[in-house]
Amino acid sequence: MNAMQEAAMSDRSSWGNPHSPGVTGPRVLAVASGKGGVGKSSVAVNLGITLARRGRRVCILDGDTGLANVNILLGLRPQRGLAEVLAGECGIEDILLEGPHGLKIIPGASGIRECAELSSAHQKRLVAELARIEQDFDDLLLDTAAGIGDTTLDFMAAGHQVLLVLTPEPTSLTDAFSLLKLALRRQMLKVRVIVNMVADVAEARSVFQRFANAVEKYLHTQVDFLGFIQRDESLRSAVTLQHPVALFPESDPSARPFHRLANALEEDVPQESSASFSRFWRVRFEPDPVADCDPGLAQEAVATAVENPETEPLSSGATSADPECPLDRLHRAFETALEKAEPADLAASLNGLHDRYWTQVGQPAIDVPGVVTGLLARPELHAETLRALREALPEDGLRGVKQDGHRPQANPVPVPSVQETVKRPPDFGWRAEAEGRDDPQRASARRGPGFDCERFGSQEALAERLRRLAGADINLAEFLRRL
Repeated sequence: MNAMQEAAMSDRSSWGNPHSPGVTGPRVLAVASGKGGVGKSSVAVNLGITLARRGRRVCILDGDTGLANVNILLGLRPQRGLAEVLAGECGIEDILLEGPHGLKIIPGASGIRECAELSSAHQKRLVAELARIEQDFDDLLLDTAAGIGDTTLDFMAAGHQVLLVLTPEPTSLTDAFSLLKLALRRQMLKVRVIVNMVADVAEARSVFQRFANAVEKYLHTQVDFLGFIQRDESLRSAVTLQHPVALFPESDPSARPFHRLANALEEDVPQESSASFSRFWRVRFEPDPVADCDPGLAQEAVATAVENPETEPLSSGATSADPECPLDRLHRAFETALEKAEPADLAASLNGLHDRYWTQVGQPAIDVPGVVTGLLARPELHAETLRALREALPEDGLRGVKQDGHRPQANPVPVPSVQETVKRPPDFGWRAEAEGRDDPQRASARRGPGFDCERFGSQEALAERLRRLAGADINLAEFLRRL
């Protein structure tokens, strides 16, 4: 993670008590899932009600603009929705629905095809409307559409946290992995996993651990475990009756999981101010002062960043010479230069830009392992570069690559291409588990006696939580059940 990404992630995750003077917007929780049918909308609605019951001002934005259903889960029948707001026929205040315990709902645009993937103009309109009301809320829950649509990825990027809903189904895990992979290409995210439809905490921990291990191994990032929801017939009945289980007493087994989730969210609230939800979108959609960009301007925009080291860093989205110039202008300049400029000139400008970035940030902006993988995939085109790498790296740094850059035919080290990685997502440990079932002796040897890390997390983390509770009036059995 480079310094710019760390700064962005710190800014996005720095939400605190919304009533404190320094807070500029609500806590934004993007509820997402890789596939439909995992209970994502039900989680958003029940969690929203639970937070509202605790006195928080909560609003749920039904971001599934193709198949909106938050209002259906609550038995509400809106007369107007996002379609009318995006068309400019009314303001967002005019479509707000009142739910239980003061919960507010912004209904989606169910069945409106043109809203299934919001255009840039529609997103700008939505942001302008949300900016007027966001100060009225402590929590904004974004119930995103399932899948990998651009609008879903945008909402995930705009949230302070992503609540990723999984089930034990293999398709749920693989689809969530693919969604997260695409989302992380845009920016770093704070992701917390909710495992739904499990028998008990042991199964939830097992499912989460498989997913977390795959994410750490293949995506080189970490996700946190927020909580789990057990399989419960009451949840299904609640959907049919349009009466969410979060309206049941807190002691009811069906409502208890959502109180655990709310507790977990409260335990992880940094005491700092929050970046506003609309600010993310205002920066992204800041108007471009240059409508058309010719090749000369494109080369000039790239060269200026190289030749003027006193300009402000690109991460600010502007230069001192032109404070109104957003980062999008550079993107468009690059696209034009890519089509019109001489490749050698463009390469020299890009190398200069990257050298400046490296000097200022302290590490490369490119994905070095990804570049090496690309080189190894086409050794016949990169023999000289591979030879230089071989000389610079330890003896086993590029094992399996000959001195001339060609891979030997006998026992090569497989380097999967990007296409293979997409087509073959990790199996999340099912293969190893199946082998263990075939060999009971090996499975029992693997388990062994000891501390149940899957259920309680690491021993150090559990010990720390117990130390913090020293002297507190708390039932130990209830505390362990919450884990």
